[in-house]
Amino acid sequence: MPEIRQDPLTGAWISLSGDRQIRPLTVSAGNATPCPFCPGPGTEVGTEPFEVAVFDNRFPAFDAPGHSEIVVYAADHWADLATLPLSHAQAIWDAWCDRTQCLNRRADVAQVFVFENRGKKVGASIAHPHGQIYAYPFLPPRMVSETIRGSNSHCALCLGDGPDLGARTLLSTPDWQLIAPWAARMPFQLTLYPLKHHCDMIPIPESSAKEAMAIIQTVYQAYDAYFGHRTALVLALYQAPAHHFGREQYHLRFDFLPIERGRDKIKYLAGSELAMGAFVGDMLPETVAHRLRPLVEAAFARYLI
Repeated sequence: MPEIRQDPLTGAWISLSGDRQIRPLTVSAGNATPCPFCPGPGTEVGTEPFEVAVFDNRFPAFDAPGHSEIVVYAADHWADLATLPLSHAQAIWDAWCDRTQCLNRRADVAQVFVFENRGKKVGASIAHPHGQIYAYPFLPPRMVSETIRGSNSHCALCLGDGPDLGARTLLSTPDWQLIAPWAARMPFQLTLYPLKHHCDMIPIPESSAKEAMAIIQTVYQAYDAYFGHRTALVLALYQAPAHHFGREQYHLRFDFLPIERGRDKIKYLAGSELAMGAFVGDMLPETVAHRLRPLVEAAFARYLI
């Protein structure tokens, strides 16, 4: 069972669980272990047909207080978020939205975090494409920092996320903006946010949600085209804390965090990042936007036909 401990030096909360060492691993080539996320007797999803499956994580990071869930994107073992039909991708959005709303109601949940670890290089232990939902019983350090800054200033995303926004913009639609952030933590990091201020997913209308999922798929496709393979990345959905008094001031966003800094080059988190939490970048956001913009525009054009 997970145990939550507080670091006496920083006050940060950390979840520790020895059980997670025995969770299944099916990402290795030639692994004969049956996929627990494929339909079948005795698997996590059972034998009933499904479009998107959501269930409790058997090896949770948090479990009362808090909660951990798995979101299997499709029954097809190879159904990557980049290649699913947009109508199916919308069902994933609906699942994210439904679980956010349900988990936000829980008194023991402080923050709902939707994310995907895409590829074994970023920690995916199951090859079958899937995401996760962490319902933290505390505010993670990044959310503490962002909510403190948000309560003392105007919304940074509403103001445009720093200078030279035009040079850092890859795509702009009536509802959404895709940018290379001014102070990126990872070399090829991108951020997607609604132009209208929304603190979480719940009030976003269906047409806008469809547009967001099309852009998310577009970004995956652009990365894969640029790097020449299925890109290892983290997709992170940042939403307002569940019960924070200033939650309406928070601006929802998606961050795309590839661990690659170039073709066949990995951005490793080393001394400064791991020990001090201070990121050292390898690319200027303006350069990233310039390189990826044509691929993003070409991929998104297919959704406009």
